[in-house]
Amino acid sequence: MSLWGQVSLQEGSSVLGVEIQCLYDHAMLIMMMIFSFVSYMMLKILVNKFYCNNYMDNQLLETLWTIFPLSLLLVLGFPSIKLLYLMDELELPEATVKVIGHQWYWSYEYSDVFGSDFSFDSYLSKEPKQGVLAVEYRMLEVDNRCVVACMLHMRALVSSEDVVHSWAIPSACIKVDAIPGRINQVGLCFLYPGVFYGQCSELCGVNHSFMPVCVEVVTVEVFTDWIIGNHLANSENWDYWLFSSAKSVWSAICKVVTYFVGLGGVVTKLYVWWWKNFFYYGIYVPIKYTFSAGVGLVKWIADTCVSVVGWMGWFVDSPIDATSYLIVYVSKQVYNMIWFSVTKPFEFSFWVAKSFYDSVYKTIYFFVEGTNFLFHSMVNSMSSFTDDSFKQAVVNEVNVNTHKFLFIINEYYNSRG
Repeated sequence: MSLWGQVSLQEGSSVLGVEIQCLYDHAMLIMMMIFSFVSYMMLKILVNKFYCNNYMDNQLLETLWTIFPLSLLLVLGFPSIKLLYLMDELELPEATVKVIGHQWYWSYEYSDVFGSDFSFDSYLSKEPKQGVLAVEYRMLEVDNRCVVACMLHMRALVSSEDVVHSWAIPSACIKVDAIPGRINQVGLCFLYPGVFYGQCSELCGVNHSFMPVCVEVVTVEVFTDWIIGNHLANSENWDYWLFSSAKSVWSAICKVVTYFVGLGGVVTKLYVWWWKNFFYYGIYVPIKYTFSAGVGLVKWIADTCVSVVGWMGWFVDSPIDATSYLIVYVSKQVYNMIWFSVTKPFEFSFWVAKSFYDSVYKTIYFFVEGTNFLFHSMVNSMSSFTDDSFKQAVVNEVNVNTHKFLFIINEYYNSRG
């Protein structure tokens, strides 16, 4: 949360929060550079007494002051566009929290993990306790906190039931509008446990300032135990019976399908045939011809290098003989080419056209690939401010927590089934 006298952004508590904070520092650095340069030029113009009546135009200067601001805009725009895309791109979250805004409180619902309708309302808490043991923050604490897991890929679906609200957590760089009749989503991937506060950031009525947002981030084990306990407390017996019956029916259907499919063995034969052809034509044949072509190319390069080195040694010992041999060799090659073009004009024309096409195609191909490589390198370097070790550590931790979460959920289902 914010502190007294704080000027910059809050410390990022989520993955995107860290990236957005780094983007802010990156943009401020460029803006300070532009401000310093423009201030220096204006001061220089004010104190400079030199002038030129014949100075009408300068094409190079106009080109430079057009390209340089354009490059600065690209440096500022690429990371912003990529982060804007990543904020809206969510793929297969492990758990979902539905956030519904009301006048003037929030409702939270956890319904995708167990198929139950577990929800609660979150109101502004009473006045904080007085004394040394006071742990609540005035106008920020709530009676029921929204609980999410740390280092787990989750999302929040935000909507409203009456007017436009905005669910915001500044430390995580989250601000999602809650619009009636529309569902907006945002990713929730916090880096460490804690309690994070926010407020409704859209004017929604007379009590707009009395509907805070309080998110409690816990470990995966604590989150799973909490949601399982609430599920057990809010579920009915017919839910368990319905779930067990559906699971039994699905298991019976799978056994019947597996039995009939395995009778003829056709699927197994097709499976083996497909993998055999895939390994032969998709892996063995390309590797074989690539290796043979590579060996031939290396052999030709080695023979050429040996011939050139031998000719250079011959030139050192006897320059006249080596030069005479080179002239005769080149003349013979030119004569053969002329004779080939005269006796076989169609084949010669085809060979020239093919050689020209190959050279032009390869030149354009390498130019395009090089430009594409430089462009992607520039985009990747500008659009990601955290180093690879941080990214790898986050990915590894998220994968570990995902396996823990799925394992605990699977054990719960097995115990109920």
